[in-house]
Amino acid sequence: MNGALLALTGLALVAGYAVYLAFTVLRYRGVPVPLEAGPFAEEVLRKGLTGFRVRVGRRNGVRYPERSVYLTRAVYGGRSVYHLAVAVHEVGHALQWRERPEMVRAAQGALTLALGLLVLGFLVGPSPLGAAFLTGGYGLFLASLPLEVDANRRGLEVLPPEWREGARRVMAALTASYVAVPLGGLLVAVGFLVGWS
Repeated sequence: MNGALLALTGLALVAGYAVYLAFTVLRYRGVPVPLEAGPFAEEVLRKGLTGFRVRVGRRNGVRYPERSVYLTRAVYGGRSVYHLAVAVHEVGHALQWRERPEMVRAAQGALTLALGLLVLGFLVGPSPLGAAFLTGGYGLFLASLPLEVDANRRGLEVLPPEWREGARRVMAALTASYVAVPLGGLLVAVGFLVGWS
């Protein structure tokens, strides 16, 4: 198999995943719930005695030094299964910190290093060194999957049963990026290497 075909296969995998994610998000944005995701997340954090609070930010995520769960304005005020799933996933990360901060710190460091390696890989381009950077970056990215799966589990546990199945599907679609994107990227990296040799 030539390098170009491997790289195109990797790109097709990532594109296919993007379509699957878009359909899942659109579907569950249309399933209403009778409460806003942000206030629900705040209540869960209070009950969990995490010391974290919810803030509105430009992107969804957790900033551990600030003890803050950030939700976009759309997610914070959203009243759908999709919005609730995103909010409780981030709450799941805060609950992880309460129990295992050292694991969360290690995972954050690995993700930061992974992003740096990916950038270097694409800057270096199609060469053995570029392929090595990409492979290392995607490998570290994939290694963070267990932390994401655990955050999903913790988030689902705090939801009322009637919303869990829809939220589980949303979380599965979002978390699949930790498999589809690294695998697609790895194929691109191998394609670079094969194309160079």
